[in-house]
Formats: sequence, structure tokens, C-alpha cells
Amino acid sequence: MKTVVASLSILAGFAWALPSAQGEQPATQLTRSSQGCSWPHGPFSTKGRNIVNARGDVLSWAGVNWPMSGETMVPEGLEWASVDDILDMVKDVGFNVLRMGYAIQMVDEIYDRNGSDVSLLQTMVAALGEANGTRVTNEIVAKNPSWTLETTRFEVWSDIARIAATKGIFIHPDVHVGKAQWCCSHIDGNSWFEDLTFKTANWLRGLRYVATWAKGHPNVVSMSLRNELRESWNVTNLYYNWETLVGNMTAGADAIHEANPDLLITWSGMQYDEDLSALTTKKNLLTAPCYKCTAIRDAYRRDPVYFDLDSHPWANKLVWELHLYVSSEDVDTGTCPIIEAGLYRNGFNALGIDPPPACNLTNDCPAAQRLTPVILSEFGHAQDDTLFNNLAQNCMQEYTKKHGVSWMMWSLAGSYRLRSGIQGLEDTWGLSNFEWNGWRYQEGIEEYWKPWVAAMNVTKRR
Repeated sequence: MKTVVASLSILAGFAWALPSAQGEQPATQLTRSSQGCSWPHGPFSTKGRNIVNARGDVLSWAGVNWPMSGETMVPEGLEWASVDDILDMVKDVGFNVLRMGYAIQMVDEIYDRNGSDVSLLQTMVAALGEANGTRVTNEIVAKNPSWTLETTRFEVWSDIARIAATKGIFIHPDVHVGKAQWCCSHIDGNSWFEDLTFKTANWLRGLRYVATWAKGHPNVVSMSLRNELRESWNVTNLYYNWETLVGNMTAGADAIHEANPDLLITWSGMQYDEDLSALTTKKNLLTAPCYKCTAIRDAYRRDPVYFDLDSHPWANKLVWELHLYVSSEDVDTGTCPIIEAGLYRNGFNALGIDPPPACNLTNDCPAAQRLTPVILSEFGHAQDDTLFNNLAQNCMQEYTKKHGVSWMMWSLAGSYRLRSGIQGLEDTWGLSNFEWNGWRYQEGIEEYWKPWVAAMNVTKRR
């Protein structure tokens, strides 16, 4: 038996000095003792199936995704409402965490500019054109008067994190894409390690940069490795399988932990983050089942390869994350019992819960080899009167309440300044209305989301 540490030789030997973005203040170096004395009482770690703070209190999250990985690389909605107003909306629902998806391109451009970050005006004009970019920048500054046209993207993010902390809201940075764009598909170039716009070295560099930036923000207690990994249909020789996943994600976890050992690290699964089964059950990575994975022809003649979480220095920082949408290619979402069996099999077995009854039907519900926290970091549905009758999401609601599963729904954004080539695109799945001055579906907020959040007993600032 042997444990995978890193399976790609291209990962070895890379080291970077992290440039400071122009205008950014140096990260505040908080000692463990000083963090533990005040909210959020970090650093956080894992204990069995739970996430705990420095005092041993169990953390519970219920939150929402706030996209910032589009071509402007600035959180959506800021031309319509101030940071304060948007965060007040978030807090009003009871949400206590924002999963903020960013693009590695955001960091790449700092390196391309010898450490100088990109200003609001520059990023808006580059994405939207001279006229619309200038107009939108002026609208952002008018709504957020402490900023100027020269305020940079990381300064914006830092202000959001700072204000969120005053409201008891955690920020969870999520590597959503490499190249800034709408996510996700098999042909977008962001699918898998070394895809067209997914350069592994840049990804590792980006993780280090954001982990270092997080030191200045005590409410940034966690960050993700990568969003919704999947098979690339552009580059077809990339070895999409468990062995390659573990090699690269291990290197990514090392990069985060070396830059900022206080951070929790969320690790996503295969096939749009639907499957962690080989890792939670410690199967042989060479032979474990995997939807659409690249076959390893001699797998049964080779020594088995296992992922042993406890052999890594970040073993008590690792949190599994899963997604589920009814559009899944391979996961059955037709009934609540079958959804529960799928969730158990695909990774929630790591919570140590009992196999659900439908496991007798699927015959594929092995127990986990180790207790580890698991969160549901993406799911979503249209924000209209069909919300109350959506079988899959209602099943997930009951599942999270029954098993104490932290979650982040998709998404806050009722409109995008640019998405899939369309400027000013409306999104009916977003909680906010188009103008970000209220909710798209007020009844849903009051009768669906607020009761669900209340049932989660979320961690609050004290």
C-alpha cells in the first residue's frame, strides 16, 4: 500500500514570492491567542464530523454564493447598491457566510503587472468597453463613495470582508474558474488541470496569494481548492481520474496550508463536485468507480494507491464539499429516498450517519473510513412560486436540517453586469431583484429561506 502525495511531476519545484497589490495594506498578522479572544474565535479546525473554533464551539453555516468570477472580477451588484446595503440584505435573511467565487486570472494579472493590482476603471473598461465600463465604474463609486476609479479589485474584496466581519458574516473564497467567465461546462477551458485556461502552476500561485491575503481578515477562516472539476472535452489526454485529482488537490492543499496554516480547506469532488466516494471510503484510486473517468488499463496489476488524509499536516483543516443540481448527468434526483442514498454514497457518509433506507435499493453505500466535515456548497432553483414544490431542493432542505449540514445556496445575484457575452443579464435564480434593491421573490425569503436558516442554528457573532 502507498499513499498519493502528488502524482504530477510538473508540480514539483515551483516557488513564488507573493507581490503586494498596489494600494493594499499589509496583512495584519494575528496571533492564535489574539484571534481566539474575539469573534470569530479562530483559528478553526475539524474535530470528527464537526468544524470547531479555538474555544471548541461547533461552527454551523447557512449562506449564499456572491459571484465575482465574471469578466470584471468584481462582485456583482455593486453598481446598484453599496456593500453595506447588500450585506444588510444578506444578514436580514440570517445568512452567516458568503461563498465568493473568484478567478485565478485576478491574481495572474497582478503578477503580469509586477505586483500592481487592477483598478475598478481598468477592469470595467476591459470587460464592458470604454463607454459602458466608465459608466458602470462611476455607478459603483457613487454607491460606494469611499472608493475611487483607482480603487483596486483586492481593495474592494478587502472592504467587503471587513464590513462583513462587523455584521458577523464569514467570507469563503472559492476558486471558481481560471479565466474569468461564467462557469461551468465541459468546453469552457476551465474543466480540469492543464485544460486550456486551467494552468496548474498559476492555480497554485493563486491559492498562495489568496491564502496570504486572508491573514488580514479574521472572518476568512476557510477557502476552497477548486470549483466543480469535470472532464475536459477540449483537451482529451489529461487523465481525468481519481489519481490525478488527488495528486493535484494535495499540492493545492499544501500551497494553502504553507501560506496560511490557520485556514480550513474545502476539497471538492469529481463530476461537477458530485462525487467524493473514493476518498471518503479510502478506495484504491486506480480502480475506484468514477463517472467518465480515464481508464487505467493496468490498474489491477499495479500496487494499490490510497488517499490517507491523516498523513498530511492539514488533516485537521480539511472539509469535504459537494454540490447537487437536478441537471446532474448521472445522479438520480427523482425521489427523496434515492437522493439521500446518493448523498450518502457520494460523500456524506463521512459524517458518520446511518445509511438511508434506499441503500437497500442502490447497494452502493459503504461506510466512510474517517469522520470528516462535509458541506453542501452549491445548489439552487428559480426564485418564484415553484420554489416550494421543488422536490430535490426540498429533500436537500430536510437532509441538511436532519443531519446538521452547513450549506451555501446559488446565488445572491439577480443580475450580472456581463455573463456569457450579454451585458446586463437578469438571472431568475438569484435572490436579489435586477436592481439589487430588494428580493426577487419576497414570499420565498420570508416563508422558505428564513425558516430554513433559522432551523440550522447558525453560528452568530457574540
